[in-house]
Amino acid sequence: MHLRLLLALLFFFAVPASAAYKWTMPDGSVIFSDQPPHPDAEKVTLPKTQTFTAPPIPKTIPQKQLETKTPTVPAYSNLQISLPADDQTIHDNTGNITVTVVVEPELNTKHGDQITIALDGVTTVTTTSMSAVLTNIDRGSHTLRTHIIDKEGTTLISSEERTFHLRRVSIRH
Repeated sequence: MHLRLLLALLFFFAVPASAAYKWTMPDGSVIFSDQPPHPDAEKVTLPKTQTFTAPPIPKTIPQKQLETKTPTVPAYSNLQISLPADDQTIHDNTGNITVTVVVEPELNTKHGDQITIALDGVTTVTTTSMSAVLTNIDRGSHTLRTHIIDKEGTTLISSEERTFHLRRVSIRH
């Protein structure tokens, strides 16, 4: 009994409305309905129902074709700043700081990897060399951090943050 009722309801709601009616009220408002309750109702022809056919599902590519033939590059296991030492005080009136890094394994420049050096959170140098000179740094405490980035700019590894202090002698101070 319930199954018949359920099937009847499904059929009733699955059948789209095949006709629509339109009429105008005395106040000028236009009424649309799927049943003609008004004697002045006129039948409106509805456009064909819009349908969509999904494209065929592409065949899957075998796993062997998905594997790349380029050799995998080993991930970097170590990136650290060797100079300046952590919490080191540097006396340089010109404000020049030499930054030296250690990378293991060796920097892969053939794939476009580069080293960036950030001073106080701002990238100041991008290089493929293991050392760089930062010039005209203001006196005071500063932080350094290095990153290795690939050719798209994605960070592959970052060093620990290193703090150093720069003293620039002044006649006034």
